[in-house]
Amino acid sequence: MFETVIQKIGAGLLSPVFQVGFSGEARFYWLYTLCGLALAYAVLSRAGRGAEFSRILFDRATWLSKSARNDYWLLFINPVIAAFAISWLLVQLPAFGKAIAGWLHAAGFGAGIDDPWADVAVGLALTFALFVVNDFLRWFVHYLLHRVPVLWEFHKVHHSAEVLNFATARRFHPVEALLTSATTTLGAVVVNGLFIGFFGDRLTVFTLAGANVLWVLFNMAGGVMRHSPFWISFGPRLERWFVSPAMHHIHHSNDPAHYDTNFGGSLAIWDEMFKTRVAAGTPIRSYGIGEETADFRSLSALYFRPFRLAGRRLRGA
Repeated sequence: MFETVIQKIGAGLLSPVFQVGFSGEARFYWLYTLCGLALAYAVLSRAGRGAEFSRILFDRATWLSKSARNDYWLLFINPVIAAFAISWLLVQLPAFGKAIAGWLHAAGFGAGIDDPWADVAVGLALTFALFVVNDFLRWFVHYLLHRVPVLWEFHKVHHSAEVLNFATARRFHPVEALLTSATTTLGAVVVNGLFIGFFGDRLTVFTLAGANVLWVLFNMAGGVMRHSPFWISFGPRLERWFVSPAMHHIHHSNDPAHYDTNFGGSLAIWDEMFKTRVAAGTPIRSYGIGEETADFRSLSALYFRPFRLAGRRLRGA
């Protein structure tokens, strides 16, 4: 028992290092970071501001501010918490997918596919479905985190960041991480269960670096830069379909006019459909949640203040 606890703590602490070096599922995987920095340099150079690249990249406030240091603490502490609180749940959910496939097989579906080209077509469809469902569920959970008052108290942790750096991408309260992980994992389980039930279990998801190829391509195209000090806009036409780093900067803006906008992760179509999209305009100068930002500048406040505020809302309700 004691050895298991130590192993989970060790695995949690090493998780960020592993994700940077080896996991294509992590948004700050080294390949995405390099591609994002190259994109930032290209954008600034094209605008005749190439000299700003080094100044922004090595700005002390970006990497050494109190807000940034809190990001680093959460980056290493949260995986340890997840190893105990989330791992059990993620092990249980796949059983639901097997049940879905079993029901469909019992109904006469899932005889299998003999044509190799059909195998490729179904694999592509599964890859696309997993990506789109994951992206929508992330949008939906994000929307609820803003619109449901009790959930917003936990999501404030993410929005209390006063500077954006790559580690801000993992600045989440464990309650939010649990909700998001459970929802997206359940979505993937259902999609896999349906595809196995209808087409058999000889399915292949197209991957690169161990992640869905569409996820990889979107992150190579600037996904990692959403939480970075670089303002990168894709232009009004592309931003009707795809979330640019600048659009996510707007989402983190300290200006109340920008609150509850641009919830999307990779695709902007959900914000377009539900009228929550705001196109990139001028660079954001201040991030946070107004005067309450100052209440989240300690590590203890980041972990415990949301419970206290959520409890008040529940008692008030």
